Amino acid sequence: MIDYNDQNLLIYPDLVHFHFFTPEGNKDKVSFYKLKVLFPHSNLELHGQEEVKEIIRIATSEAEYARFNFEEIVPFIIPSVHQSLRKFIYASPDLILKGRVEELTGIDLSTHAIAAAAEDCSKRLNSYVNSDVLDAIQRSASKPWVSVTPYVKDACMPDLSLLVIDARKLQEFLEAVLWWSKVLNWSGRSSKRNPAIALALYNRYLKLSNSWLVKEPASLEITEKSMVIHYDGPKVVCPEFRNDTIPESSHGNLWMKYLPSMSNQILVS
Repeated sequence: MIDYNDQNLLIYPDLVHFHFFTPEGNKDKVSFYKLKVLFPHSNLELHGQEEVKEIIRIATSEAEYARFNFEEIVPFIIPSVHQSLRKFIYASPDLILKGRVEELTGIDLSTHAIAAAAEDCSKRLNSYVNSDVLDAIQRSASKPWVSVTPYVKDACMPDLSLLVIDARKLQEFLEAVLWWSKVLNWSGRSSKRNPAIALALYNRYLKLSNSWLVKEPASLEITEKSMVIHYDGPKVVCPEFRNDTIPESSHGNLWMKYLPSMSNQILVS
């Protein structure tokens, strides 16, 4: 995660801070010092994950907590723990960010938008929510997070892997997500993708250009044109988030192209 003061970023790049959320947090001194050697001039901080998880745990039932996709909801909860944050960029841990940070920090979220995100049109709203159910909810509910205009049933879903967020506009956001999850009875479903976050963001986010949509590094052409691609190297899978394992044969080596020259010596030590 990257937080910044957008008014002074181009003049004072040292105002950009990089925050890493890890299981051990700032107790993980080895990882911190490795990062500082690799990026000696960067402002780096390591944070634990437990405080963020605790906020979600308190706000949800046991069934809801078990069904939450933490990687998707976490960026909207982080400012509740770290209240000094104003605007920040959230990147999920399995990304290779090729584009320049300045292109994202310069985005004006205006007075209405909570966030900015690219749209993934391979995933559509009506694949997750029945259109008749959504119409019925809209007619009967008078919540501020329910759209006053008809929902576009085949709307593209926001890609929650990379977000620009204005933390000052997140009041009631978790409440909105929990409300949508409840009315859709999502805790009782088997689908991993909960549309509640997309519905809470509906008409409240700016669309990033397609070049910022996270893509698989399937070909050299895709890789060269994309600002952000999925990390294809070895992964440590947290059992709390996933039950599957990643076979060694699935690892690629494209990620090594983007490492500093001395990184291999440091990372394996």
